[in-house]
This record gives sequence, C-alpha cells and structure tokens, in this order.
Amino acid sequence: MVIDTMVFAYALLRVEGFHEESLSVLSKASEILVPDSFRAELTNVVWQWLKARSILLEVGINVLRDADSLVTQVISSASLWERALTLSLANNHAAYDTLFIALAEKFNTKVVTYDAQICKIFPDYVITPNEFLR
Repeated sequence: MVIDTMVFAYALLRVEGFHEESLSVLSKASEILVPDSFRAELTNVVWQWLKARSILLEVGINVLRDADSLVTQVISSASLWERALTLSLANNHAAYDTLFIALAEKFNTKVVTYDAQICKIFPDYVITPNEFLR
C-alpha cells in the first residue's frame, strides 16, 4: 500500500480528529511504500508544525525517525518522475502528488490519502483511510 504523507503526519503529530484513524492505517498496512520525495514532504510538514504549534525540535526529529521506521520500501522518484509528470499534465495536478499515484500504478496498489481532490481525480488508484480500514 502507498501511504500519503499526511496520513503519517496526522498519526505521528497526533492531529485531533485524524490521529486515531491515521495510526490505524499505519498499523494495519502490511507493507508501506513511499516515493523518496516523501521524506522531503514530511520534513516540510514537521517544520510547519514546529513553527505554528511551538513543538520542540526533538519532537519533530522523533516524528521523522518514527515515520522512517514505519516505511517498508522507499522507491526512487527517478523511476516514477516520467509517469508522474504525464499524470500531472493530463490532470492539471501537482507532480509531488502524482509521484504517489505513479508509485501505486507501478505496484498495482492504492494510495491511502485524505486528499479529496486526489480521490476525485484518481479514483482507480486512491482510497480514503476510512475505506482502507473497512
């Protein structure tokens, strides 16, 4: 299963209203695949939280370490970028998101995400956390 960055963020940053469900997704997934861009995205999310919520740097570092330990396989974006770019142009959507879609296509799986726009654009490759847990 490909897990979107925000599922990790909600689980590990304990975001109210999303924490429990996101944590359940991470626990239930037998395999977690992410593109290598995942680390940069999550680092940016943690940075934003450090600034906005006055979280300690140590907490942010632990979140990044915990996320890394949950990932089964990191796939190089070098093997995904061409398809991701094609998907981005065809669907007028950001390439950093379509890297996750290209990864799901490559491994014939789904992306678990809260992103309603991606769910609408790529319904064959995306499911919500609630759908995954059913």
